[in-house]
Amino acid sequence: MGELLGERSRSALSDGHETAGAMVRAAQKDLRKVFVVFLIGFVGSFYAFRLYVWDALQSATVAGMSAPVRSEVEFIAVTPFDVVLLQAKIALVAGLLVAAPWFIYYAREALQARDLLPRPAVPRGKLLSIGLLSAVLFALGVIYSYLFFFPLLFDFLAGNAVSAGFQPEYSIVEWAEFLLLLTFVFGLAAELPLVMTGLSYTGMVPYATFRERWRHAVVGIVVISSMANGSPDPFSMSLVAIPLVALYGVGLAFSKVATIAGRERTGDPAALNLRTLDAAGVRAAPSEAFDVLSEADALSYADAALEDGDHEKARALLDRFDDAHHRRTGTPVDEAPANDPENSVRDLEDRTVRAGDAFLRELADGPSDDDVGGYYWDLRFVFDSVSARAFRIVATFGLLMAGTFTWLYSGGIDGVTRDFLGRLPAGVRSNSLEIVTLHPVEALVFEMKFSVLVALLGTLPVVAYYAWPALRERGFVRGRRRVIFGWVIALSVGLTGGFALGYAYVAPAVISYLVADAVRADMLISYRISDFFWLVFYTTAGIGLLADVPVSMLLLNTAGVPYRSMRNRWRETIVGILAFAAYFTPGGALTMLLVAVPLVVAYGVGLAALFVLTLGGRRDLAPIWASRG
Repeated sequence: MGELLGERSRSALSDGHETAGAMVRAAQKDLRKVFVVFLIGFVGSFYAFRLYVWDALQSATVAGMSAPVRSEVEFIAVTPFDVVLLQAKIALVAGLLVAAPWFIYYAREALQARDLLPRPAVPRGKLLSIGLLSAVLFALGVIYSYLFFFPLLFDFLAGNAVSAGFQPEYSIVEWAEFLLLLTFVFGLAAELPLVMTGLSYTGMVPYATFRERWRHAVVGIVVISSMANGSPDPFSMSLVAIPLVALYGVGLAFSKVATIAGRERTGDPAALNLRTLDAAGVRAAPSEAFDVLSEADALSYADAALEDGDHEKARALLDRFDDAHHRRTGTPVDEAPANDPENSVRDLEDRTVRAGDAFLRELADGPSDDDVGGYYWDLRFVFDSVSARAFRIVATFGLLMAGTFTWLYSGGIDGVTRDFLGRLPAGVRSNSLEIVTLHPVEALVFEMKFSVLVALLGTLPVVAYYAWPALRERGFVRGRRRVIFGWVIALSVGLTGGFALGYAYVAPAVISYLVADAVRADMLISYRISDFFWLVFYTTAGIGLLADVPVSMLLLNTAGVPYRSMRNRWRETIVGILAFAAYFTPGGALTMLLVAVPLVVAYGVGLAALFVLTLGGRRDLAPIWASRG
């Protein structure tokens, strides 16, 4: 498989290289023109940003902010070259975007020769109209974002940072990149009706799919809106969701017109969209439309008809497909009453069950216990037992995350910040240590990440509680699952004790040591929220988590996990710790090691404690409850 994938990758790279070379050769005589267009776009964009656009962007950011929040917002350059390099980068992208259509136009013959660019089947006047409409829609999306959305969004983000006690000092680079990215996203979102129309006209996505899946589309729009706007309140989310839903409705109307036009254009019976027909239309449709229909598609169409309550159409679809199948293969099909709704539902269910059984039989031919030691099937059994309680687990996670985020968002993080800074030495406090946000959504992202982390830790006991019977049946643990309550108490005591020690002594001492040189040099100390609070977290809750590592190992041994297994798996454990530290820690390799090394040491302490308590592994704290055979 590796050789096959490697061959495919090499073939794709070779084709891409050859295509690029062919494009350059085809446009070689016109490359000067392309370069001139690029240069005009680059220079024009660069000076436009320096003279006009830059001030307009800042005005759009602060225009909708309330006066107290506006007075706190500052734009800073972290390096001397931030502004000019950012303007040059934006101008470079603008120049490439302007020159790309010209380059493709001059290289069109090479692309058409490789069937990578279809030859235009519509007049150039219509293509020009489509391009103009696309530009107008993109401009409308940009105008909407700057006039309505951005002022409210940045007022919320800056206000959230100020209410949490942070100084919103936005890096000019991160702020501009975030603003332009959202601008581009809004412009593309406005193209939704045009995209839906094109997909329906070409037949790639039928109009009936857009029409029947509108509920899924609305749910997807709401989810995307809640993630993209950076604000959790319903009002800000509605500013994104409502226009997108309206655009989806406009796209539906255009798609219907395009579908009719495309059908008249092709005149191909096999391209007939069976979803849009009623029962009479299905029975009157040409046989070619069913000759190319697969059984999966026929079942999908019939299932959609049943969902709409049109049993007659579902029966007609299955009858016509069976007739076509019989005509192609010569195999007999079961006769059924033509207008029996009960039989339509039963026939569809029988087909679905048969297809599902075949699929499950394929999955059942999996590896045996001898092939993978049975661990896959054990884990699958445990996962199935937990998934039966998925609603309660997800509800617990959601409540913990929502509660933590609400507390942080409503001022809890400000209280913690003030209390913690009050514990620092007077020399540090007097030096005006500030916590700043260089990115508009930095404070919000930190609150979300911290809420998710707390929810994960709080949900683990619930998962363990529901997984315990399955783990016990497979021989991983022993005893009744009420032992989980004792585990939670023991781990909570270790976590709370370590957190109190770190919060009162370790974290203030570490931060005081780190800023000692800056204090002596009379520097202004400004820490990014992500760096500062993750440092506080690692030196407070992190100590509690370190204490819980040997405690967890002792508890696992009492539950039936032998000491020798933990000792023999030390390599896998260290790799897992390194992967965990690499994913969850900010910064580079040094920060990763600062987290990974203490975890490895804690694991070693746990092994040492178990070595003593189990007499070198000769007698575990509890015998293994069940043998794995």
